[in-house]
Amino acid sequence: MTKRFIIRRIRHKLQIACFLCLFPALLSATLNAQQTDDPSKLFQVKPFGKQVVQAQAATTSKTGKKAHTKLMSSAPTKAMIAAEKAAKKQEALKKWRDPIYLVHAETLSYDEILGPDYQLVRGNVCFRHSGAKLYCDSAYFYPATNSLYAFGNAHMVQGDSLFLYAAWMFYDGNAKLAKAREKVRLENRSTTLFTDSLNYDRVANIGYFFDGGLLVDANKNGTTNELSSEYGQYSPSTKEAWFKNDVKLVNPKFTMTNQQLFYNTRTKIASIVSATRIVSADSGYIATTSGTYNTDTEQSHLLKRSFVTKKSRFLTADTLDYNQRSGIGIGHGKVIIEDSLKKVTLNGDYGYSNEKKDYALITKKALLVEHSSKDTLFLHADTLCTKKDSIYNTFSAFHHVRFYRSDLQGLCDSMYYTAKDSVLRLYNEPVVWSEEQQLSGKYMELFTKNNKPQLLHIDRAALAISQETDSLYNQSSGKDLKAYFDSTNQVVKVEIDGNAETIYLPKDDKDKSITGLNRLEGSSLIMYRKDKKLEKLIVWPQPKGKFYPLEKLPGDARLLKNFVWYKEERPKNADDVFRVVDIGGKAVNSAKGNGIQVTSKPVETTNSPKPERSDRQRKAGKAVKGRRK
Repeated sequence: MTKRFIIRRIRHKLQIACFLCLFPALLSATLNAQQTDDPSKLFQVKPFGKQVVQAQAATTSKTGKKAHTKLMSSAPTKAMIAAEKAAKKQEALKKWRDPIYLVHAETLSYDEILGPDYQLVRGNVCFRHSGAKLYCDSAYFYPATNSLYAFGNAHMVQGDSLFLYAAWMFYDGNAKLAKAREKVRLENRSTTLFTDSLNYDRVANIGYFFDGGLLVDANKNGTTNELSSEYGQYSPSTKEAWFKNDVKLVNPKFTMTNQQLFYNTRTKIASIVSATRIVSADSGYIATTSGTYNTDTEQSHLLKRSFVTKKSRFLTADTLDYNQRSGIGIGHGKVIIEDSLKKVTLNGDYGYSNEKKDYALITKKALLVEHSSKDTLFLHADTLCTKKDSIYNTFSAFHHVRFYRSDLQGLCDSMYYTAKDSVLRLYNEPVVWSEEQQLSGKYMELFTKNNKPQLLHIDRAALAISQETDSLYNQSSGKDLKAYFDSTNQVVKVEIDGNAETIYLPKDDKDKSITGLNRLEGSSLIMYRKDKKLEKLIVWPQPKGKFYPLEKLPGDARLLKNFVWYKEERPKNADDVFRVVDIGGKAVNSAKGNGIQVTSKPVETTNSPKPERSDRQRKAGKAVKGRRK
């Protein structure tokens, strides 16, 4: 015999036994029921067993007795049991403020033995509850608990914009909670959430999954965002989604990964609250822990020291606004813009970067660090700019420029460099130092090759000075000066044209002591240097000169008339480029002696007076404001 046949025989025997045991009591209850004022109430029940409900109550007193007699003659015990249970269920339904209603179904059945707490409905089933409808192929309906289980193509419709689909679903009408399982799909206009386990709270209007889910959202630009995580929530009313644990947002143009993310399907903005990595399709990379990212426009607002890299450029700041589509980034607070290809780093408190135009600007404590050679260059100005113009790189520094390298230091008001001619131009009374050499003038051009100096051209008020002792200096001046460098960045030749003047200090060949002071004047001169010392001097045409023994050296013969020694202004190290100095003063201390005499025997002296400090030097010393903190 089959299992089903055995169960059926057991159930039949149980029914007979129950009937025989309870027959006397039921017969007495039936006789008492005959005295009721409204016999039709006996028929507000469901038939015993798996039978379709077809009984209808008599509505008039004339037919009441016939219906009552028919019930007593057919199965009085069954009728009484069903009536009692039906009354209890009707009372239970009345206590719910918002009961679930069965709108329609093809069949409805009830089994007191196998399912005394539920009704079984089949075929095109539809329930209604609190403004929502639930459809399925079949369902177990529990009126006493105001809940149901829906099976087969279960789906809930709320309004005209929310649709919940699942293989099966449990719905609690009192809590207004739907638990959807297997092949779950929640649709809200252009947003669809896929998972295998979803709980939807209709009171809070939030659906949440806890065993992995995927949210697909369409962008205005035609692309889609696919967000996946282990746990997530979505609210159709606020359009806010919260994803947690192994979060991944995939867009055709980028991929975002983190452990926690908030996303709004209306604004298309992802709110970042954990360590996040964003990798673009063109190899761009963003790292941040806090901020927002507009997935539609690709505009981001990043906080807490975020950074962006793309190709050879690196951008970081305390606060960073960056558009991945345009490549434009704006940083505030400790900004760093680095170009690994050019080996240049820009630092400051405000920065602007345009990747497509290869342009960068930085200001507020701006600093350029150039490390293409073994000696690193540090340069400070109010504003620094780098740009790639066509195939040529350009660099600009505006106002209060100071730079330091171990073999070269300088200052000026503004600076400009272009790779087109590899010339660095310095404006407004620039000063450059190389070892013990100081070069100054109204305007300078430094010609370079492979990032090394080749020629320095000084236009107007050119002055070259090298210090020998505390009070004695080698000096040369004229309208136009050209200084040539060797491979070690040392000055080996100096050419001066126009009102050339020079003071040089000859030395004894044996003990290298200074033997006196020579002053020469002419239209032009050439100086040759070797091992950082003067080797040869040529003055033409019709040179005039005078030699002074040190013991007979007058004070006004020590210096040229436009002599200025900028010792205090010279940058001493990398941090010292931030020191503020005054380079706009006018030197007043100058040599006025113009006598020309040559003695046959130079005399050495060590008691020569020191030169007076110029007004420009005094102003520069007072203007010092310290290093950058």
